[in-house]
Amino acid sequence: MPIRHTLFQGFLQNKSSSQFWLNCFFYLCLGLTFWPTTKWFAQNAYEQTRILHALVVLLFASVLLVRFNKIQIVLPFTLNRSARNCLISAYGLLLICVLIQQFSTHYSQTLKGLLALMSIPAYCLALASVILFIFGEKTKRITITVAGTLCAFLTLSTLIGTLDWPLRVLAGKWSAQALELIGKSVQLGLHTDQTEGPQLILLVNQHPFHVASECNGFGVILTSLLIALLLAIYRRLKWFDFLLNLIAGVVLGFAFNVARIVIIVLLAPSVPDHYHLMHEIVGTITYWGCLALVWIVLNGPIKDESIDEPPPPQPVGD
Repeated sequence: MPIRHTLFQGFLQNKSSSQFWLNCFFYLCLGLTFWPTTKWFAQNAYEQTRILHALVVLLFASVLLVRFNKIQIVLPFTLNRSARNCLISAYGLLLICVLIQQFSTHYSQTLKGLLALMSIPAYCLALASVILFIFGEKTKRITITVAGTLCAFLTLSTLIGTLDWPLRVLAGKWSAQALELIGKSVQLGLHTDQTEGPQLILLVNQHPFHVASECNGFGVILTSLLIALLLAIYRRLKWFDFLLNLIAGVVLGFAFNVARIVIIVLLAPSVPDHYHLMHEIVGTITYWGCLALVWIVLNGPIKDESIDEPPPPQPVGD
């Protein structure tokens, strides 16, 4: 039976139950509580293209997980154990935030930041609970995977301003070293502009290139890290392999960003009239090429599988 028919039948079976509407009321309260968080996230995604691209990739990767797994929808629109646990945890974190606000004598910026960070896992737990409530407990594996990755994504998104300059400097230094290896004359320096502030300039054979915010690699590094995290949670890796997955995602993201800068610098003298077009083409190819490589290298599913099924019995000797 198609998913929409299963969901519709589940709704018809539960709509006359008072417990069903009570659960809907609990989720409605959570939705109203987290509305400011949703608006903040939507505004950040709108203003920061890198965040929007990472969100799109995360959604696409989640769709691939659903596509290549045999997911069963069982008892939809019921508050199963997993949905209930996530719901209670979300309300519990919200209660802690309220208590901290009520009993704190000095409401500092640090405390505001702490409360904002605490609201992120509560938000993701609430989303996970809604999905488990609608689609049933059989979707727990993928739901927890996506919710955990989304939690990391929202947390890292708050650090984009802090990480911008260090990542730019690192990308500039590594790009300079790579260009020197192929015989280019390279200088990396700081130029102070009274209107735009400090600028990191990469001087290659007397041609200046501004290492701007979009060159810091935050977008591709963040997205590669998110895919690595998603697959690590999905594959239920042990802590050492889990850590290796994350490191591999960051390294591949950073390497592709350096490669992008080097390619742009090398091609720039050949296409002076179409620099911006070339910049976008190279950026798009390296971005999606990196993500495809991360998915393949870190064992993302590319064919139908069902890893929740028990392993086949091992043969025994006579």
